[in-house]
Amino acid sequence: MTMRSLRLRLIVLAIVWTTVAIIVAGFVISSLLRNFVEHTFDEALSATMVAVMAGTEFDQAGNLVISNSVVDPRFDQPLSGWYWQLNNAQEVLSRSRSLWDVDLGLAVAEPDGTITTQEVGGPGGEMIRRMARDFTVPGGTQRLRVIVAMPVAVIDEEVASVVEPLIVSLLLLATGLSLAIALQVHFGLAPLQRLGRYLAEVRRGDRERIPPQTYSEIRPIAKELNALLDHNQSVIARARTHVGNLAHGLKTPLAVLENEIAARNEGCNGRLAEVSATMNRLIRHHLRRARSAAAHGILGARTPVRATLDDLLPVFKGVYADRAISISVTSLGDAFFAGDRQDLEEMLGNLIDNACKWAASTVVIHATNSANSVEISVSDDGPGMSKAQIDAARSRGVRLDEAKPGSGLGLAIVDDLVQLYQGQLSLTAGASGGLDAHLTLPRVN
Repeated sequence: MTMRSLRLRLIVLAIVWTTVAIIVAGFVISSLLRNFVEHTFDEALSATMVAVMAGTEFDQAGNLVISNSVVDPRFDQPLSGWYWQLNNAQEVLSRSRSLWDVDLGLAVAEPDGTITTQEVGGPGGEMIRRMARDFTVPGGTQRLRVIVAMPVAVIDEEVASVVEPLIVSLLLLATGLSLAIALQVHFGLAPLQRLGRYLAEVRRGDRERIPPQTYSEIRPIAKELNALLDHNQSVIARARTHVGNLAHGLKTPLAVLENEIAARNEGCNGRLAEVSATMNRLIRHHLRRARSAAAHGILGARTPVRATLDDLLPVFKGVYADRAISISVTSLGDAFFAGDRQDLEEMLGNLIDNACKWAASTVVIHATNSANSVEISVSDDGPGMSKAQIDAARSRGVRLDEAKPGSGLGLAIVDDLVQLYQGQLSLTAGASGGLDAHLTLPRVN
């Protein structure tokens, strides 16, 4: 698949957007998980905060009494990251054993009941999540602040324990979705691939029309293509009819003209007869060319080369039976010309006829397939031709030897038809000293 492939375009776009969506979803889910974990630990810190506040009271003498009512052992382990502290604006009144002689700050400023949460650097330089609340003990007027804290690393570890499996799950989901997308695009575009195969079969001549399609999205395309095929055939049929009508219309006047010339015994009759014959040849040539132009490009045109040669060879063997010309054919595989059979017969017939006229005893025809074309060569063991003679032979009406029968149009006709099919005709010296005429024509499988 190239970057211009519709399949690749759909797959890449779908995978890109799916990947982006999964990445965004991963970040959102991770954020929600972290918020949930932080909320859970905030609830635990809040419970510790309430316990410290509940253990703070005034005795009968009006002195502040603080009892240690926090039973979590993490608050007893030195510098564990789990701390609590009770203070006023001037001093620390009480602290957890984990703090030793370190304090978490001295301040009293917030309204009662307001809880502030921060992530700050704690003892030992580690990051801690700190919650603080100001309050007043019943029976007293002194404002106090209770601070509780925990390590941020604990939150990170808890989140990581959930996020890592989440990432693996999302990667597996992305892989599964990518495979599903590839399969969906493959099967979704399968009707288009079948449509392409049907068109190729029509072009090769294996099928006349595209069969009805099941899917509503493809059905209009198939319908329009069939309409185009019908229109193409109709245009070609009309063109052939017009050419045939022209041929019949000209045939009778020319025949009358030739009969009138033959009936007269004037001195110029020979010249008039020659001019009339030339007109007849040119009209036949251009009518053939018009018919070939109308037939060229017909979808489904497919002509077997070997079968065409098999039909032509008996004709030439009969025509040149008195000279005992050996005509042989060698071929490699089945070669199929992408064009009209009559055009192929016209090209091969002229080349074989020309080779038989000049051959001493042998004419060899070789046909094979190349990458995208049919290669056909017609070789003889005659006297051959110079480059100037080759150039002249391809000109319309030029005859190199007046003693040989013909009109001088043979190679010119072949050259016209070859150009019509965008092929090539080359004339070179043959291995046996004669002429090698080589045709390169479009082919179908």
